[in-house]
Amino acid sequence: MLEREIELLGQLLEEFGALRFPPDWYDREPGGESLVTLATTLAGCTAATLDGPLDARHREHLRRRRALLADLLPAVAADTYATGYFVTLYRMAVLAEEVDDRRARCSA
Repeated sequence: MLEREIELLGQLLEEFGALRFPPDWYDREPGGESLVTLATTLAGCTAATLDGPLDARHREHLRRRRALLADLLPAVAADTYATGYFVTLYRMAVLAEEVDDRRARCSA
């Protein structure tokens, strides 16, 4: 089952990579957070998860950034495209966390 989750994570990352960042959100920083930086960080954490287990520091970074995105999702709710973009990013981050957690349990 872990292999299937890893495959799905790769597909999500590929789909996400084909999306354009929502143009109306480049200069907006809801809650004082740069959404560009947040998206880049979470995409990078996802790619790193595909390569193997994250170390503790990166695992915590993924967890905190995913939680931050969850808190910021209501700020983009009025923009249909932005909502789709950031929900896809969120789903991807959640799955990356699950994959990394399962790997950690399997290796323990």
